[in-house]
Amino acid sequence: MVRRGRRNSYGILLKIVLAAVFVYCGYSIYEKNAFLNLSEFVEKSELNGRNFNTKVEEVVSPRYKIKAYLFKNKTNPIIAMNFMFKNAGYASEDENKLGIANLATEMLISGAGDLNDEQFKEKLEDNAISIGFHAEKDDFPGSLLTTVENKEIAFEMLKNVLEKPRFESDDLLRAKQRLQEALRQQSEHPESVLRLEFNKELYGTHQYGRNPLGKKDTIDKITAQDLRDFMKRNFAKSNLIVGVAGDITVDELGAWLDRIFGGLPENANMNFVRNPDINFVAKNKDIKLTTAQNTAMFAVEGVSRNDTDFYPLYVANFILGGSGLTSRLSLAARENEGLTYSIWTTMGLADKSPLIIGSFSSTPEKFDDVVQIMLQEWRNFATKGATALEVEEAKKYLIASYNLRFAAISDIAEMMMLMQRDNLGVDFLQKRNNYVRDVSLEQVNRVAAQYYNAEKLVRVNIGVFAEENKEHE
Repeated sequence: MVRRGRRNSYGILLKIVLAAVFVYCGYSIYEKNAFLNLSEFVEKSELNGRNFNTKVEEVVSPRYKIKAYLFKNKTNPIIAMNFMFKNAGYASEDENKLGIANLATEMLISGAGDLNDEQFKEKLEDNAISIGFHAEKDDFPGSLLTTVENKEIAFEMLKNVLEKPRFESDDLLRAKQRLQEALRQQSEHPESVLRLEFNKELYGTHQYGRNPLGKKDTIDKITAQDLRDFMKRNFAKSNLIVGVAGDITVDELGAWLDRIFGGLPENANMNFVRNPDINFVAKNKDIKLTTAQNTAMFAVEGVSRNDTDFYPLYVANFILGGSGLTSRLSLAARENEGLTYSIWTTMGLADKSPLIIGSFSSTPEKFDDVVQIMLQEWRNFATKGATALEVEEAKKYLIASYNLRFAAISDIAEMMMLMQRDNLGVDFLQKRNNYVRDVSLEQVNRVAAQYYNAEKLVRVNIGVFAEENKEHE
């Protein structure tokens, strides 16, 4: 038998998904304030004016009472399922088993039930099914994508992955070698080195400061039994969250929830991860490495997803550094001065440590100038705030562009999962834009003054620096 490449079958499925929704986005820049022309953006979007009128349904399985959020969509014969095991990410790993979460992501699709690694992957390919996992800091998500025609095959394969993983010795050895190689390559990429050092600077010995890939000596010692124990402790009904989108009925999904996840233990027994004790005080660390570009990462304390300041800070972040080329930081450092290709900020929403985090790169000779501009814009935003026009244009964009995040059915399934993880409610899709619309100028300027404090910025840089490093402050 000639084995076909996985790319071929996944490519067919991808084309089906992408064909479901075609989106064209056009935008221009205002000459005066350089914000997106939202009227043009909205007019040229095929999702213009659409609301999520389809109500999300909460499905509870008949036997084990497993809950899922379902977004029914019969436009195309596709089903996407996203699920996660809450608090089972790499931060909760045993100290002597660091790397086991990432190792599990690969081993879980390296054969299950009666199928060895090659047979399992070939069956995925032949039936245009995608099953995957990845280990995050806090959680352990997984996903499944299938056509309706092959849903029984797909769901049974996922059931076997969770109940009957093979964890064969040869597959485990190869997976360890790949993980070790990834560890080795980290040291060759300045951005990876920077991120690891940045986490250490922020978190110290806290679990969030760990290398997500683990450690070489602990990876070497992980056994198949260790992987089974990891699953038994971390994969349970008590910490399972499921989101589904596509062409499936409530009754069908309820039955399959019992069948796929019913064999899991009732309760998980994860390791507890405490809140990190971060000293947010202005500090700057340089990592000397010969590179063509110097890169900086910086952060201050943020807010959690359910904090009352979330949406005001969400709008504020968009104005300062989250809106791409039109953000204040980008206009000041890139458009006006040509000192950097990219400078951005975002809201990091780790469970135990929400942050406002940012980064930029520039040539070594221009690096100090970008630092100065970044700090000046940061201070100006905190002291002077945003303008009424900036806030209104930011809100218009965040509202108009929201639907564009869901061009693929898998994106909607993921949102079904995240809505539950963050306790947003079954009607969040209908309410979300109102949360943004209700943000006021006064709220934005209050959080700008409260959170964008340059005296609390933690900064780490990598690249070529002078012997006597400037404080930039």
